[in-house]
Amino acid sequence: MNNLVLFDSLDLSKASNEDFYTTTEIIAERTGNTFKSVSDLVRRYRDKLEEIAPLRFSVLKKLNPQGGRPTKIYHLNEQQTLFFIPLLGNTPAVVQFKFELAKEFIAMRNELQARQIARAVEKPQGKTLHQAITEWGHFSRHGNMWHTIIRTLLATTVTGLTLKGIKSRDDDWRKEKTLLDLLTLEEMERYKLLEGIVIAMIMAGSDYEPIKQAIKNSIATKKAETTTETA
Repeated sequence: MNNLVLFDSLDLSKASNEDFYTTTEIIAERTGNTFKSVSDLVRRYRDKLEEIAPLRFSVLKKLNPQGGRPTKIYHLNEQQTLFFIPLLGNTPAVVQFKFELAKEFIAMRNELQARQIARAVEKPQGKTLHQAITEWGHFSRHGNMWHTIIRTLLATTVTGLTLKGIKSRDDDWRKEKTLLDLLTLEEMERYKLLEGIVIAMIMAGSDYEPIKQAIKNSIATKKAETTTETA
């Protein structure tokens, strides 16, 4: 990475997407603007930036060359930068910076998710998926439907098929059968691995969409690794 996006702790596993930021110092350096002009622009649009998120800053210990107050280095999160960077114009340097900054925000999010998944898999699980879903903080939103929703997510992910496609594997599909009855041994092994991730994320209080994205990403990563190995 190019160190365009920062995080205040060395432990990335404690981060959330909202904790990643760039600074007015980085913005000035990479866009060809003076630090003062970038800082002045932040102050001019402070109200708008704070509508997005609280405007944070750090204080440079070294005083300005002319003396006086220490320098404020403003921190802008991804949503704030999406609003702010276009205010600097459309010079080649600004366009290139926007491109590189967007790539690094995405890279940081992917790295964060990969670490969270790795930690989840390593944690010993004392609960079944059924227990975890039933005790989930979001359970009341869909009730027992969550069991079907999440098991269907896992089954369709490991097979690459739709729910209808999985059921079509059996000409005599009946309600008393489960999707697990229609998985191959290899698919079942992947299913159990992903089930562990889901349990860990549910126990951590995650909502459904991050769980869904983590499951999709883990399979995409596995496919990429397999393709590389066989190339």
